[in-house]
Amino acid sequence: MRSRFFLRASALVLLALAVLAGACGPKETGVSFEPKPKWGASTAVKPLDDLKELPQDANAYLDKSKADQLLLSTEAARMRSSVYLERLFGPWRASNPAYARKSATKSLAAYSRNPGYDDSGQMRLRPWSDRIVWNANMRYFGSQRRPAIAVANTNLRAIPTLDHRLGPPGRPGQGYPFDMLQVSALWIGTPVLVDHISRDGAWALVETAIAPGWVRMQDLAFVDDAYIAQYTSRPFAAVIRENVPLGGGVSAGVGAVLPVEETDGVRLKISVPAPGPGNRASNMGVWLTQGEAALMPLAATPANIAVALNQMMGQAYGWGGLDGKRDCSATTRDALAPFGVWLPRNSAAQARTGTYIPLEGMSPQEKEQSILKNGVPFRTLIWMPGHILLYIGQYKGHPIVFHNVWGMRTIEPNGTEGRRVIGKAVVTTLRVGEIYPEVGPERILLNRVRGMTLVAPGGGKDGLEPDGENPEESQQ
Repeated sequence: MRSRFFLRASALVLLALAVLAGACGPKETGVSFEPKPKWGASTAVKPLDDLKELPQDANAYLDKSKADQLLLSTEAARMRSSVYLERLFGPWRASNPAYARKSATKSLAAYSRNPGYDDSGQMRLRPWSDRIVWNANMRYFGSQRRPAIAVANTNLRAIPTLDHRLGPPGRPGQGYPFDMLQVSALWIGTPVLVDHISRDGAWALVETAIAPGWVRMQDLAFVDDAYIAQYTSRPFAAVIRENVPLGGGVSAGVGAVLPVEETDGVRLKISVPAPGPGNRASNMGVWLTQGEAALMPLAATPANIAVALNQMMGQAYGWGGLDGKRDCSATTRDALAPFGVWLPRNSAAQARTGTYIPLEGMSPQEKEQSILKNGVPFRTLIWMPGHILLYIGQYKGHPIVFHNVWGMRTIEPNGTEGRRVIGKAVVTTLRVGEIYPEVGPERILLNRVRGMTLVAPGGGKDGLEPDGENPEESQQ
């Protein structure tokens, strides 16, 4: 029975790849790819108007001769996919309650001292944070040590509230969507370990594979050893299209990972966690097509990764996954998940996952040339403090990146710092905004770039740790 499943699954993968190569394959866009420029005093390059001149289509930057070449061997991809699942389900096998408690206590103390502002721009008063601290009930931490699973798309919060905690109104990067209480969004099917439950029973302090935090109890269901054994023994698939219905009013997007019950050779029957009697998890089977989900790991080719990027293209920016949107690191993390590549949650940690090549001390032109020379399109992350981007090719001698970005730093006429907002997932150069006087060459992203990381390099014991210099820690 199991061998029959894998024969059908193999046929399904081949069919999915054929569909990707056909319907979603490289498009003729008329983009002119020029050789790398020879930088020098005589070189005069007119700044690009990125969002008008550059095609917002990842396929446009594919090297047609390498579009279907594997960036990871079949063996390496399988190994990485195994590691991905091992890390994802880590909270069910082991735990670090001391870390969860320390993180929660630190956040409660920090936001009690500085509760910030609400959505209307009004300063929050101490009673707001006092109520949350009282409800957190950390004095009785450790009353729960139970594995659970997300039965809805949900949020990991720094303290047990859905209220936004914003910075001073009118300052760049301080208002919505920059809710400092948002740690991350969690897809349905995310394994967690419940360490503690709030006084009112509405919130659980949990450990996840990416960070500890608070999740609403209504979004979780408890699991036992029998459920865990059955759930983790199956093959796994990743969702590869946005807004795929999973039943019960729930949908998922690129990067969600769920087990497969069976296949008919064309479709996959996905096992979707759902709340059952006694707040225990049950499962419902949902059939998805080859364009909606694929067995992990999907072949890591530039063409296939471009398909994943295009699913996210133009989507609105959301700090920490706020309101079901993605920020820069959630975008790169979800984009590479179907290929079995595990990335941590924040940008600095992602930059340490692979072979890191420092670019500090270089001129902007030297940085661009180093990226073009040493970077591998669709497999190289570009890092700067607080932001991460995926290098996907070149245009007129400039490296091209895909990223979800809030905006460009500016200096306004009155001398104050501002932002020229982009607020979505886009394709740009690292010089985006250079054409605008308020941005200019002084405030382009390229000036802040510290290094690049070749993800999944295959070096070291398992190819998961940095082989080069580590970038400094930075909060996403």
